[in-house]
Amino acid sequence: MKISSHIGALVAISTALGLALIGFLLEGTLQYLDADRGTAADTLDLKEVEGLGEALRFFSLTTDLALSGPSTYLAEQAGAQAEKMQVRLEGMRSLTLAGSFPLDQALISESTLAVSKLLGSIMHMEGEHRLREVGLLEKAVDEELVLLRERYGSFLASMELERESRAEAALAQRGQLKVMSVVGGLLYIALVVLLWRWTSRTVIDPLQGLTREAERAEEGDHAITPLSGGPYEVRVLSRALSGLMNSLGQNQDVLEETVKARTDELVQANEDLLDEIVQRERAEEALKFNEEKKRDDHKMEALGRLAGGIAHDFNNLLTAIVGYSDLSLGRMSGDDPGRENLEQIRLAGDRATVLTRQLLLLSRKQVSKRVSISLGAVAFNMEKILQSMLGEKISLVLEVESELPAIEADRGQLEQVLMNLVLNARDAIVDFGTVLVRVGVEEDEEEGDRNVFLFVQDDGEGMSAEIKARMFEPYFSTKPADKGSGMGLSIVYGIIQQHDGHLRVESALGEGTTMRVFLPASEGAPVELEPEQRKVQESRGKRRILLVEDEEMVRSLASATLKFAGYEVAEASDGEDALGVFAERSAEFDLVITDVLMPKMGGRELMLAVAQSCPEMPVLYMSGHIADDELQEEISKDGVPFLPKPFKPSELTEKVIEVLGGR
Repeated sequence: MKISSHIGALVAISTALGLALIGFLLEGTLQYLDADRGTAADTLDLKEVEGLGEALRFFSLTTDLALSGPSTYLAEQAGAQAEKMQVRLEGMRSLTLAGSFPLDQALISESTLAVSKLLGSIMHMEGEHRLREVGLLEKAVDEELVLLRERYGSFLASMELERESRAEAALAQRGQLKVMSVVGGLLYIALVVLLWRWTSRTVIDPLQGLTREAERAEEGDHAITPLSGGPYEVRVLSRALSGLMNSLGQNQDVLEETVKARTDELVQANEDLLDEIVQRERAEEALKFNEEKKRDDHKMEALGRLAGGIAHDFNNLLTAIVGYSDLSLGRMSGDDPGRENLEQIRLAGDRATVLTRQLLLLSRKQVSKRVSISLGAVAFNMEKILQSMLGEKISLVLEVESELPAIEADRGQLEQVLMNLVLNARDAIVDFGTVLVRVGVEEDEEEGDRNVFLFVQDDGEGMSAEIKARMFEPYFSTKPADKGSGMGLSIVYGIIQQHDGHLRVESALGEGTTMRVFLPASEGAPVELEPEQRKVQESRGKRRILLVEDEEMVRSLASATLKFAGYEVAEASDGEDALGVFAERSAEFDLVITDVLMPKMGGRELMLAVAQSCPEMPVLYMSGHIADDELQEEISKDGVPFLPKPFKPSELTEKVIEVLGGR
């Protein structure tokens, strides 16, 4: 029993040490994974704070533009951005890293609200001391913006320090785990060797001595003291040794099975760890891609809102410039010495009109006249124009599939997309080359959707990854300053987004570029493409018009134009003023012409109020920018009369005659 106890103790201690070492390694591995996950979460928190910085920069830009105008619309946009940043700051409190700095978040929130309130006060400031008070408030806004940037910089620096501290702690923990693993393994080996030496001295060596004594006794060596008990004790000892060896063999089998089972568990845990690392890397890559796409979408959306606001204010000025130029030119003789100067002013106004329309396309707020149309028919009608744009060295190949489904789109905007893509392909070809334009239909089996596609492919130089990442940014261009404005692909992007479509770009240096545009197919039949014919009817009788416009220059121009055309005109500077005039003389008016964006009450709210007492009253909306999505949809799909700014006096009178019609 004594020898068996020694062997059992050896097995038990060795097994316990091995299991303890395996448990220690597994616990250390789990701690390493937790630290690694914490580092990844800290990185995502930092990206979220950097996104907040982008929003703060747009907020500062919008605030500066609102002050330089001043512009009530941009001030409202700045207030909306401040509210969004409050929501974003509230969400950061639940984050692991960003939530550790509630004081910095509260200071940023305080500065943002302060700027928004000061800006609102400036926009509503009135009185004889307005200029002095506005100057003081503008100075306060500038100081608060500087303080806001400093607080955000402090917040970002604190997060960077905390993230670096946590990363260093995780790295130190990883090194400590490695050192402890090596030390634990060495200790385990040393303890096993010591146990074996102890067993050898206490069990094996005495048995060998006993065996030698037994052999000498069997040989008849009388000099050796015989064993007490004689041969019977020897047989008993032999049977005991046999039983002991059997016990040792069984324990050895158990030990081998235990070690093998623990080894298999460790191998499986290692494989699971590798799979988890691979899955985490893939998830991080997908998250990074989605974050970058989300950041780009936010950037384009912010640029679009800013462009729309600028276009609205600019269109009011252009309406006065173009309108008064036309009126003055109509009253001048052909040999008037000032006619040439006025014509140059008129030409500059036309060019500025084109620029504002491009800005509206970028903001995706351009009013479009959508009809059921065939993209293939549009491509066929433009084939000669496209070939003439490409020149003699570049050939055009047009491929259109038969029986294409129709799409709901604006014909003019589709032609703009096709022209911009072909021009971009032309500029990518150095000398001789080919541009392939292909129109067809694609079935999406997973989503169950049908899309009509437009492929424009060239065999030019192609694009690098850096250029490809910025190709849709407004005013970004690789061409010389006199060869392009950098707005072509930005306009394409805005039009496709406005039509609920999407784009794909395939390009590499030396392999050309393929632009793929996908637009949702419609169920209706396409209309025949024919040149538009304008039917202008003469005004019959004396008509009374209520004109509502907050911009005095535009209101004066429109009023003079309508009075010159024979209409009686009543003027109002905003929606509330117009309601008062309409309440007193509602039975006298045949038409209401109203701007869309006005202080106090907009055009759509005005007409909803008018419709309660006079539901049949016709309306003609006019605006340089429509931010109301519902009104934009009514104009695009329901045919609500609309006159975009800037407009010519002749366009105003023709539109009025068209709206009144046979009334």
